[in-house]
Amino acid sequence: MLFRSSSSTKRRAVLLIGGFAFAASLSCFGAPNAAAKDTTSSHGKAHSTAARWAKKPVRTSMLTSARTVGIEMYSKTALDSFFEGLREAENKDKDGRVLIAQFGDSHTAGDNFTARLRKVLQDRFGDAGRGFLLAGKPMHHYYQQGARYGTRGRWICERSGRRKASEPFGYAGVRVRSYRKTARVWVGTCANCKQHNKVSRFEVFYGRSPINGRIIYRVDHGRWHGFNTRRKAKDKHHNGYEVIKVKDGAHTLTLKPAGNGPVDLFGVVLERDNPGVVVDSLGRVGLMVSHLYHMDWDVIGEHLARRDPRLVVLQYGTNETDNDELKISDVERMYIELVGRIRKAVPKASILILGPPDNAHRELGRACDRHRRRSRRRRRLHRKHTVAPDKRLAPGAPVVEGCQWRTPKVLPEIIAAQRRAARKTGVAFFDTFSAMGGADMMDLFYQHHPRLAYGDHTHFTTRGAHLWADLFLNQLLQSYDKWRRANDKRASK
Repeated sequence: MLFRSSSSTKRRAVLLIGGFAFAASLSCFGAPNAAAKDTTSSHGKAHSTAARWAKKPVRTSMLTSARTVGIEMYSKTALDSFFEGLREAENKDKDGRVLIAQFGDSHTAGDNFTARLRKVLQDRFGDAGRGFLLAGKPMHHYYQQGARYGTRGRWICERSGRRKASEPFGYAGVRVRSYRKTARVWVGTCANCKQHNKVSRFEVFYGRSPINGRIIYRVDHGRWHGFNTRRKAKDKHHNGYEVIKVKDGAHTLTLKPAGNGPVDLFGVVLERDNPGVVVDSLGRVGLMVSHLYHMDWDVIGEHLARRDPRLVVLQYGTNETDNDELKISDVERMYIELVGRIRKAVPKASILILGPPDNAHRELGRACDRHRRRSRRRRRLHRKHTVAPDKRLAPGAPVVEGCQWRTPKVLPEIIAAQRRAARKTGVAFFDTFSAMGGADMMDLFYQHHPRLAYGDHTHFTTRGAHLWADLFLNQLLQSYDKWRRANDKRASK
């Protein structure tokens, strides 16, 4: 009998159809003129398990090994500019806009850490907007919370850290280019989110050159408008900015080439015209501090000055542990020079070096994985990355010394180099590694229930990232409250 009909089969079919309908109902955004091939992303708070966890505050005492580690100030005024901005925002001053620009690796790129900063600080000091976003979804591993974004058609993505990629990369290390009139990108507010559901000003960061064409844009489903990105002068690439004001509320901005030449987009800013906090998450998967160091700072410096942050955070150190050619002296030197470049671009900004959390490696690598049967398809997909079964541990075999998850020996050296750079430049430093318990903690994070880290023993779950952010925020806000009491008392005399 080729076909069989039964009540169980019908129930499975109903459940399958219902599951697809339920998944479709959870989609945070239907993009403008969305088609089946559109690439869209959304992290609406009401539509993810991780977001449901985020509703409950993460207790910083949930791990007994975590201890109180303060922010190290290597000058008396290391965070004064940032704290002054927070006071202005808290007092609802007209100029009380406080931008935090965080450069970093995958911990920043995942936006869990920065999303927690955004939520806690905006709850207290005011919501001044979502901040900087890349144009659409230029790459697979691009995840931003509290926003709607997507891409349609052919776009070429140039990003720092990749071979044969060409400058300029811009503020967030990414530039997208397209020649085709059918290509488009969009960014917008998250309609289903309690925060970031309003915008009053879009600002497009784009590139200008003698060969570039015209960009056409529209807000929501309104009329199309445009601006030219061609530069008559026969010199190198130049930065351009286009401010698009809208009525404060939920909006989506769509951009596309006009067809008379390529267009280069670095990203789009979403902000509001009221005091409060903005957090720019400028992370990329796999980056090290050397990538930021070797980028074109004529472009980044101008973009940074345009954004005008009150606090610049440098969050690197995890990927450096996998670099066999790493020289600790180079790490210290690059941090010192980067602090100088940041101060040149934004002299009034405070700077903080955020040390990396723990991560864990096994000396014997994949040979420690227990042998298990895989389907033929999975064996084919993983053939290049697996160890021969006869070299793996047998089920039930005891864990040998080389298969224990341990902190890389170079990680404390990297943190020490960051601390020395902070001391020499007089900036602030936060030791995440010590605050979260020190060495050999990542396996405990993975085994914790609910899990605080993933099985790669490098990346945090949403709850783990929130734990890290809460430890940092606790010290940051304590320092601010202490600073404000001292300054208010001094002003009253």
